[in-house]
Amino acid sequence: MGNPPYDNNSAQQADCWERFYQEHKRPWRGIGEVKLDIEPGSKVLDVGCGNGKTTAALIKRGMDVTGLDFSPSAISYCIGLFGDKAKFTIAECDRMPFPDNSFDAVTAVHILEHLDETQLKDTVEEISRVLVPGGLVFVRSFAVGDARSEGKEKDIRGNGIEYRYYTEEDMVGIFKGFELMNSERKDETMRFGAVRVKMECLFRLPR
Repeated sequence: MGNPPYDNNSAQQADCWERFYQEHKRPWRGIGEVKLDIEPGSKVLDVGCGNGKTTAALIKRGMDVTGLDFSPSAISYCIGLFGDKAKFTIAECDRMPFPDNSFDAVTAVHILEHLDETQLKDTVEEISRVLVPGGLVFVRSFAVGDARSEGKEKDIRGNGIEYRYYTEEDMVGIFKGFELMNSERKDETMRFGAVRVKMECLFRLPR
């Protein structure tokens, strides 16, 4: 049940991601779908914003967006792309430089699967801290059953970046103390028949 703890060497992973963004300025294109039932103008933190795919969706919906990522190259790209349409900060997701109760909602899209057990725990604590009471968290991560996992609980790609694969049970355990508002598994068949599996969850921080 669930995935065992592991240490992914955060400094090494940060180097891998920085090299990735230096080599791929815009690895993910389009605008990412975000399922958040909140009013335009709400303050939203996009944790692990990368090259801004989720940030773009939030801006399109009229949110007051702050993007956070530990890659200087990713943040530099976002600043060049969005200008003053959003704010951006270089920081670790488990040590966020924001005051308590700063945001109405948080998005964590394809970030949690790259964290080791300690980082994961600390990141969720930070999300809880920076959210207002009753604030929402939208999470999207790769799920158990994804073709690339090949039955493994973690995967290290050729670029050195590590992945974990989650179930709904895992997610509920990770966000213990939050209220699960919605959970959905998405299976997407790729060009050559492989199936990419994602888990999407919406949580609410108790008031």
